[in-house]
Amino acid sequence: MKSKKPSLIDIPVLLIFFTRVEQTAEVFHEIKKARPSKLYLYQDGPRPDKPDDIERIAKCRELVLSIDWECEVFTKFQKKNYGCDPSEFNAIKWMFENEEYGIILEDDDVPSQSFFKFCKELLERYKNDTRINMICGMNNTGVSTHIDESYLFTQKGSIWGWATWKRVIDTWDGEYKWLENKKDVLRLKDAINDNALFRKFLKVARFHKLTGKPHYESINAASMYLNYRLNIVPKYNMITNIGLGLDATHNVKNVRLLPHLTRRLFYMKRYEIEFPLIHPKYIIIDKKFEKEMTPSKIKIIFARMEGIILRLIYGDFKSLIKGFKRKLFF
Repeated sequence: MKSKKPSLIDIPVLLIFFTRVEQTAEVFHEIKKARPSKLYLYQDGPRPDKPDDIERIAKCRELVLSIDWECEVFTKFQKKNYGCDPSEFNAIKWMFENEEYGIILEDDDVPSQSFFKFCKELLERYKNDTRINMICGMNNTGVSTHIDESYLFTQKGSIWGWATWKRVIDTWDGEYKWLENKKDVLRLKDAINDNALFRKFLKVARFHKLTGKPHYESINAASMYLNYRLNIVPKYNMITNIGLGLDATHNVKNVRLLPHLTRRLFYMKRYEIEFPLIHPKYIIIDKKFEKEMTPSKIKIIFARMEGIILRLIYGDFKSLIKGFKRKLFF
């Protein structure tokens, strides 16, 4: 019997995957190279109206179980389909029932190799610092050339490849109870400090609450705001999102249908960063980065118009109608 390779980094990694064989293979290839000491594998069950799901689920499962290094493996393979929400929420809560910190990757978040070491070092450094919410692998601007340090602090950030602590997950309000508390709503408004963004976030949170399903994106953001925490974003982007396709959950099926403002975020170049890390002297919000992350009203309006025109040109009326329905809430 062939002996397994030793693990290279002592860190738990959660991989949330479903039926996308090619994307899952690309993400798992990077995990396999990193060789983490613990691996949590979460997969939703087949959809009743999708007969191909059973075969594709089996292929993805076989792929992620091809573990050739020393690693503790934990699996939660659902027999029925729960949908993207609450599956992602449940998967994250599951890992943090057992771990103090960990990395979360979905089947379309391809990380650089230095992402794992970056997360490990900062998870240890800030594990008891309640000012920090999460560590992002994605830098939406590509490279933050205005800083000399290896990372910055912000209320912005991305959940396309990230890491956090049990202390953060334990503050998640999966039932959106804060919406019923006027003081909490005002506290969130004060933390966001942007009336337009506050109103939009409030509408999103209310809509998510109405679905009766926990949506971890809004739950995590609310927890960050209500506890006045900040996210860590690397100077160099370390994640490539490859999620566009016919089986995409949240995104359009073709990059041509996306306005340029959004299109640039997919298939972004990812970098390998240098060590030792250069740590910021102070934990304060990087205003320049936040400004770069916040498009002007004119750019937003133009992007919406561009998106509508592109859907009309390419005949994607289904997603166009879906978008208009969403505007009833947002």
